[in-house]
Amino acid sequence: MKKAKILLAAVAVLATVGGALAFKTTDTKVLYFQDPINQQCTIKQNKVALTQNPAVPLTRASIASTTLPCPLTRVTTLTIN
Repeated sequence: MKKAKILLAAVAVLATVGGALAFKTTDTKVLYFQDPINQQCTIKQNKVALTQNPAVPLTRASIASTTLPCPLTRVTTLTIN
């Protein structure tokens, strides 16, 4: 029973750390938007972040520059002081 408690506590700690890291990766300040001419995801824009707010309209953006079209996602402008 003691081993089970230790194992459960270790899983809880790892889940918390994993969740914190996953949250941090979605909080980006640089995104790449789709170029309307060549349809590539190459236009860099600062001070923006991905969001899951359904009130925000869909747009084409990515966290990495690519020669492929950007995926549809929701983007919000950050107010950084």
